[in-house]
Amino acid sequence: MNNKELLLGSEITVRCLEEQGIKHVFSFPGGVVIPLFDAFYRLDHDITEIGPCHEQNGVHAADGYARTSDTVGVAITTSGPGATNAITGIANAYLDSVPLVVITGQVASPLLGKDSFQEIDITSVTMQITKHNYLVTDVEDLADTIREAFVIAQSGRPGPVVIDIPKDIFLAKTEYEKMFIPKLRQIYPEIKESKILEAVEAINAAERPMIYAGGGVLKSKAHEELLAFAEKSGIPVANSLMGLGGIPRDHELSMGMVGMHGFQETNLAVINSDVLIAIGARFSDRVTGNCDAFVRNKKIIHIDVDPTEFAKNIPAEIQIQGNIKDVLPLLTKDIEEKSYPEWYEKIKNWIIPCAEKGNYHPKNILNTINAAYPEAFVVTEVGQHQMWVGQYWNVKRPAQFITSGGLGTMGYGLGASIGVKLANPDADVLLVAGDGSFRMNCQELITVSKYKIPLKIFLFDNEALGMVRQWQKLFSDKRYAQTDIVQCTDYIMLAAASGIPGYKVTNMTELDETLEAIKDQPGPLLVHVKISNEEGVYPIVPAGCAIDEIYYE
Repeated sequence: MNNKELLLGSEITVRCLEEQGIKHVFSFPGGVVIPLFDAFYRLDHDITEIGPCHEQNGVHAADGYARTSDTVGVAITTSGPGATNAITGIANAYLDSVPLVVITGQVASPLLGKDSFQEIDITSVTMQITKHNYLVTDVEDLADTIREAFVIAQSGRPGPVVIDIPKDIFLAKTEYEKMFIPKLRQIYPEIKESKILEAVEAINAAERPMIYAGGGVLKSKAHEELLAFAEKSGIPVANSLMGLGGIPRDHELSMGMVGMHGFQETNLAVINSDVLIAIGARFSDRVTGNCDAFVRNKKIIHIDVDPTEFAKNIPAEIQIQGNIKDVLPLLTKDIEEKSYPEWYEKIKNWIIPCAEKGNYHPKNILNTINAAYPEAFVVTEVGQHQMWVGQYWNVKRPAQFITSGGLGTMGYGLGASIGVKLANPDADVLLVAGDGSFRMNCQELITVSKYKIPLKIFLFDNEALGMVRQWQKLFSDKRYAQTDIVQCTDYIMLAAASGIPGYKVTNMTELDETLEAIKDQPGPLLVHVKISNEEGVYPIVPAGCAIDEIYYE
C-alpha cells in the first residue's frame, strides 16, 4: 500500500508538526510565509495558531509553553525583521535550555545573497544562540530536516533550533509519507563508576556539606531523585534562580536561592561548606560572585549532562557526566544516612530576620497572593519583582516558577504566561510584572483579550526601573539617570482598552478585598499594585564580591 502523497513544502511543514503532536504554534504572518499560513488555513488539522502582536513575544510564548509541558515550543515568523524580532526570544531559550523549534520564512532561493527585500541570513545571525540551525535548499529534505530539528531540540541539554525555509521551498512539491514519531529515547553517556565511588567517599567524609541544585534538575525531571538524595544524606539544598522547584521550598532541607540575592544563611552555608555538590548548575556569576572566594577551601563535585560546563566557571575536583536522573540514585544507594546537627545549628545562627517597613511591602504582598493561589504557575518579568518572587514564593514543584534566568529579558513574562496558560488550561497562571518590563510587552494584552486567555496579572508599579535604580542608589551616589519613570499611563485604563478589567491596590486591606473579588473571575484581569520606589531587594551582594560580602539596607 502506497501511503505517499504529493504535497507542497508548506503542506509538508504542517503535516510534520502534526507528526510531532504539536497542538499550538505561535505565528506571525509575512510575505514569504503566506504559503505556509495558507496551508494551515486549507488543511484539516488540530493545531491552533496563536498570533502575537510581536514576534519576540511569540517566541517567549513558545518558551513558556515548552517549559510547562512535555513538548517542544514552536514559533513561526516571516523573513527579515520577522526573524530578527525573534532573536531575543531564541537567545533567552538558549541560555535557559528550553526546547524550541523556530521556523523562519526566507526569500526565494534565487534571491539569496543579493540584499533582497526583507532578506537576512538568519542562520548565520543565530549560530551562537541555537543548538543547531538549517537553511532548507531542497524540498525533498524538508520533512527530514523538521524531524531532525525536533530531536536536536529535545536531546541531551535542550535548546532552540531554527529552520529557515525559502518561499520557493514552500511552493515546491515532493512526495510526503507520514511517519509515526515515537517518544524520543534519550541516549546519555555512560556514567563512570569510579567517579561515583570518588563522590560517595567525599560526601561521606564531609562535615559541612551543601547541595547546589540548578535548572538541570528540572530539565532532567530529577526532582524526586534530588529529594531522596538530600533526605538520605541529610544535606541542605540551595538553589539557583532556575533551580527553584527542584525541592519543595517549605522542606526543612530547602534553603532557597544562593548568590547575589540569596539570604545570608544560604550564602554563608554554601561558601563555608567543605563539600559542595553542584547538580545541573552552571556556576553563574550571579551565584558565585568572586570565583576565587567562592571556591575557598572546599571540594566541589559537579554533576551535569553537558561536559562543556565542567571547569567553565569554577573548577571541580570530581566531575560526573550523565543524566542527573540516573546519577543521583547511584549516589543515594551508596552514601551513608546522616544528619549534621552542629552544621544545621551553625546555619541557623546565620539567619538574619528580614527588616520589615510596615505591613504593606513586597514580602507581605507576595505572601498574601501566594496564599490565595498556592498551586498556581507564577511567571515573572525581570527586575526587583522577579527577585522578590524568587526569595519569598513557596515554590512546591518543578516548572511552577517560570522566569528568564540566563538572559534576564525584560518583557519576557507576558508572552511566556500566554504559553504557560495554553499548555495548562486547567491551572491558575499568574504573571507578576514590574512596570518597566510591562511597558516592553503590554501590547500583548490585545493577544490575551483576543484569545480570551484567563491570566491574572499582578503589576508591581514603583514608577521606576527598580533594580537599576537600586544599584544607582547603592553604587552611584543616588544619581538616578533615566530610571525614574514619569507616570503618564493609567494601567487600568490600558487594560480596559483591551476589554480586561483592572483593580488598584495601595494597601493590604485593598489587596485582601481584591483577591476575594477576583477569585472566581473566569477571564483575564490586571491588578495594579502600587509600591514605593524606595523598596529594595535585600540582601544584595555587590557584583564581583564574594557572596558572604552581604549588603543590607
